[in-house]
Amino acid sequence: MQREMPFKAQKDWRVARNAIGGIIGFAVLAQLLTYLSLVALSDRPHVAAIVAAGLVSLLMGTPLIVLSAVQFRRAAWLRTQVNHISSRDGTTGCVTGRGLVHHVDGLERRRRRSGDSLQGALIHVRINNLDEMAASFGPQWSDELLQFVASTISTSVRREDIVARTGPASFDVLLTGANESDAAEVSARLTKALASSYFAGEGKAVDLALSVGGVLFEGSIDLERLHRTAASQTVTLTDKAATGPRLVRLPSG
Repeated sequence: MQREMPFKAQKDWRVARNAIGGIIGFAVLAQLLTYLSLVALSDRPHVAAIVAAGLVSLLMGTPLIVLSAVQFRRAAWLRTQVNHISSRDGTTGCVTGRGLVHHVDGLERRRRRSGDSLQGALIHVRINNLDEMAASFGPQWSDELLQFVASTISTSVRREDIVARTGPASFDVLLTGANESDAAEVSARLTKALASSYFAGEGKAVDLALSVGGVLFEGSIDLERLHRTAASQTVTLTDKAATGPRLVRLPSG
């Protein structure tokens, strides 16, 4: 802390010095322009005053307006970058839970404007032995497992579906616009891909303990309710039962 204080004090003084210098410079320039206008138009002092005011406004206001516009655009760009970073999970590259909420909020706003109802499904995937993986091989391998499962999910669903990491060892897949047949097909394809996947840690095959559940919805999207229902309907995947879980239907909302 003691090392930071001189730097902060020096930086504050630099800002104050620049501000004072700018104010003095603007005042001198304004006086100079006013004087030159009065000299050039000595026989018409009212016109000289108007010309001086216009020149001062133009020469001083234009840079400030341009600078403000540039800073506003930069702030908007930085805000977009921050929102993008905060909506992406650093380990898997999937959308975060917050990002999924923002996406659903946007869908709900469009639904209310158009008056149309939404339909689709939410599929929940959970890795049941992630902690065991970290204990046996180390935390870096648990990250590898998360990335592996996330990649398997992303390549098994449709391009327009949203894959979100919603917990330390869980993912939600939002299928917007999918009817019951489409959702069942995606669920079956995803389940088959996960059940047949092969993962090795330090050269040793790892038996993945995965659970998958899903829920259909129609009307509005109650994300918390969908997540809770899908998580409660999960079934453990096995090689013999890789046809996908039964998708329950949530009452219309």
